[in-house]
Amino acid sequence: MADRLEAGPYRTVDLADGELAPFYMMPFEKDGRSEAPLTRAHLLDALKGGSFTDVFIFSHGWNNDWSDASSLYEHFLSGFQELRKSRNLTYPRPFRPLLIGIIWPSTALVLPWEQGPQFAAAPANGAARTDAEVAQERREIQALAEQVAPESRDRFYELTQRASDLTQEEALDLATIMAPIYGAGHDDLGRSGPAPDPKEIVEIWIKTSPEGQASDNSGDFGFADEADGAAPAGAPGAAFNLGDLFSRENLDKLDPRNIVRAATVLQMKDRAGTVGAHGVGLLLQEVLAASPAAGQPRVHLVGHSYGAKVVLSALCFPPLSRNVNSVLLLEPAISYLSFAAQVPGTDHPGGYRDALKLTEQPILTTFSSADIPLTQLFHLGVRRASDIGDLKIAGAPPSVYAALGGYGPGGIDAERKVIPIKDPGDPYALGAGAPEVFALDGQGGRIKGHGDISNEYTWWALYSQIIS
Repeated sequence: MADRLEAGPYRTVDLADGELAPFYMMPFEKDGRSEAPLTRAHLLDALKGGSFTDVFIFSHGWNNDWSDASSLYEHFLSGFQELRKSRNLTYPRPFRPLLIGIIWPSTALVLPWEQGPQFAAAPANGAARTDAEVAQERREIQALAEQVAPESRDRFYELTQRASDLTQEEALDLATIMAPIYGAGHDDLGRSGPAPDPKEIVEIWIKTSPEGQASDNSGDFGFADEADGAAPAGAPGAAFNLGDLFSRENLDKLDPRNIVRAATVLQMKDRAGTVGAHGVGLLLQEVLAASPAAGQPRVHLVGHSYGAKVVLSALCFPPLSRNVNSVLLLEPAISYLSFAAQVPGTDHPGGYRDALKLTEQPILTTFSSADIPLTQLFHLGVRRASDIGDLKIAGAPPSVYAALGGYGPGGIDAERKVIPIKDPGDPYALGAGAPEVFALDGQGGRIKGHGDISNEYTWWALYSQIIS
């Protein structure tokens, strides 16, 4: 494999019928700037040739580097082709696709139990850190520091690199310094909000600490991994009273590494929106406009986790010359009220309400009670305004910040239909009379966790969109 990105397809994909499809990898900087202008020009020239019937734009989510994202795309595409071959699935029309995989900087610090770097100056147990681990640590700390007031950065660096847990005074000091991170940006509810009170920020850190959480290697959202669908011990439901906030037990949970991870969740959420709106959105505009007027290819958007925010921001932010054909959201890490006609307690719609009118087919979005990061933790880490009341998790969304991929869409009862995600061979009714949104419930082991989004059920969902 080449050691640099060539001006052309990254590879070709066997379509299982003797045809090959070009697969372009399109990397973007954190501000949405394209890192591969020559590849972009090559892609658009290919589209102008007019030989493609479909264009697919895929976006990965949280904590994926180039290798992770490439493997995710390749696994999904190869599985899709295997499903076609094993079930003898054909297309009712000519099918000559062009594939685009988005690469955006979504990696974050990996905590010790995930084999990542330590923050302390001295390596734990005398084990030496690699140069790559140290470099990754420095990049992520510096990225957060960019959002901190210059006069507070020395103290920020001091506190985030502590080898021990923080004291009450230090925790409140760090929360005050990091308040701009918790008040920055616009959330998926179509609004911006004030930063929480420092005590509320500390409570967020305590609630999202990993103590007592079972883990395996099946999750990739950023707080903790799933374990056979079981809720982490000490998960929301046992709310912390502010009067007891600084108990010895809670102070033991204020590890600076966990604090940085929780803040990075917010930073990556904002970054997904920025890359989508200002980077992928422009690419989407160009893809839609580059095709010849006659026989314009259908454009399909597929996003996993924060990748759903990438593709929806691309769809909703810039003016587009025409609609995309389909949108498939896989365990989306955005608010469950993102499509709402009116967000409760406000006078405005959800942040991605416009998406319902910008796609020809119903939006398909998966959700699963087995997705522990999105059912138990997401709403704690991404809140932008004060909403720290008692949390109750018993099938109902715990707050307006609950995740779409954990609970399905809310605020659109008349425009959605909740159904079990279908087995291969069981057709979706995506034509006339279909709702604006199909919420696909991954119950029954069909979606076993946040990262379980490349399987026969999701492949069948995409195939159903292609043939509709």
